[in-house]
Amino acid sequence: MLRAYRVAAGVAAGAAAFLSLPSPALADPVPPRTWSAWQSDGTAWLAATPDAAPPDGSVIGWRFSVAPDGVTGESPGGDLPSFQSVCGGDPAGSGYKRVAVAVDFGDGEGDAYPGERPPGQSAPKCVTGAEDATAARLLASTAKVRVNAQGSVVAVAGYPSREKGGTELTAAALSPALPAASGLPITLIATGAGALALLAGGAVVATRRRSRTRA
Repeated sequence: MLRAYRVAAGVAAGAAAFLSLPSPALADPVPPRTWSAWQSDGTAWLAATPDAAPPDGSVIGWRFSVAPDGVTGESPGGDLPSFQSVCGGDPAGSGYKRVAVAVDFGDGEGDAYPGERPPGQSAPKCVTGAEDATAARLLASTAKVRVNAQGSVVAVAGYPSREKGGTELTAAALSPALPAASGLPITLIATGAGALALLAGGAVVATRRRSRTRA
């Protein structure tokens, strides 16, 4: 009798513990995934933030993976890219930087949401941007990127497809602007040239009229 009582008490305690779990754990057993930013120190990937502005010559990476804490995921896989092999030796223009950007869509079995398949992996790309371009904007120059209200990347090239929210992040401030022309602006030069042409034409007409009058 005492043994049966202990068993019943144990079952009741287990049920109470299960019911006390947070509702998200009961509603969604799928662990969270996230896009995380990384920056290479030449030997390993170090965690970075989307709003960080890596300097010229940097190598940054983005990886989609399972994130148990909802924030930090796995670093990009494969060999660590080198800036030299991706961007070469030519320096960026004045006021701009060049950054090697690697994108890892994660493992199709361990990182992808159930029923989804990640895009094929692509080689790192060399991106030229303004000196203050962030890691997120540098990423946006390689593919379509959507971010949430907090500025976190939620989808790259439409992946994962279940992430429908967020707004598209443009690659503004990345492409080098045309150098400012020295001297007078083109519009002012064109206006002045037109005025001079009118004055010259008027002078010719006046000269002809005077010649006819004297004759």
